[in-house]
Amino acid sequence: MVQNRSLHHTYFIPVVLYVLLILDGFLINAFPGQFLSEEYTLVPHLALFGFVFFSYYFPKQPMQLYAVLFGLLFDSYYSGILGIYAVAFSVIVYLVKKMQKYLTENVFVLALLFILAIVLVDSFVFGFYSLMELTQLDFNAFASGRLGPTIVLNLVLFIVVYYPLFKLVAWMYD
Repeated sequence: MVQNRSLHHTYFIPVVLYVLLILDGFLINAFPGQFLSEEYTLVPHLALFGFVFFSYYFPKQPMQLYAVLFGLLFDSYYSGILGIYAVAFSVIVYLVKKMQKYLTENVFVLALLFILAIVLVDSFVFGFYSLMELTQLDFNAFASGRLGPTIVLNLVLFIVVYYPLFKLVAWMYD
């Protein structure tokens, strides 16, 4: 997107973030057998994708505020530990905004940023849970049984969600 064009309809950003946040939980509840098993755990990160996506295409929007607010909402609804995802989402938004000026705008760069965000957020949450002794997994079990399958799932979700969101961005710049 050309950053010097006028941006309209910015109120859609929090609406889309909220829908993506709800879809995260909906996917797990709608298909529990496909997302949870004894060998692996698949975690959709559509809200995280929304933060990466909107931070990447709208660097001047108040994404840090959205990250804290939606992170707290995510924490209260999904994690049970208030603040962990608020911090994680905020750090991801900060990193994307800092890296954005050095990166070219294309789908592959965004996909790599999304993968990096998944690795950072899930590793941060795993490290926090390990530190608090809230998980029995070791890092190898986490990486092979949760992180790897989660990345694969989210790449599929990225393919499904990217184009409609990109069209929304184009509409917001018109």
